[in-house]
Amino acid sequence: MSLVDELERLKQLYISGALSDDEFDAAKQRLLQERQRPPVRRNSVGRAANRYVNYQMIAGAVGLVLFLVVLFTVILPTMTKTRAPAPPPTSVAPVVTYTYPEVAPGPTVTITEVTPEPR
Repeated sequence: MSLVDELERLKQLYISGALSDDEFDAAKQRLLQERQRPPVRRNSVGRAANRYVNYQMIAGAVGLVLFLVVLFTVILPTMTKTRAPAPPPTSVAPVVTYTYPEVAPGPTVTITEVTPEPR
């Protein structure tokens, strides 16, 4: 039944004398208060979402700690090592001198052509 139907029924009972003034006011207040309360819903989706958010926060914190450990133990120590300074760039190519050993004269070979005699 709707609220209007319930109030009409209470009014009819009050007019007929079945309800006193106090009973009518109490019943009317009870009906109006029941209609004003919001329906109660289970919040199961909210709990699951909260668990997921908690998981994300924990995973993010663990990831941050791992990143900082790698940063301070691996990356920064290799960046702060001192290296030998690079030589200044030169605009002229260096001169390279090659020395060849003297070649000693070796034995001379003469090649003579031998022709066969006719038979």
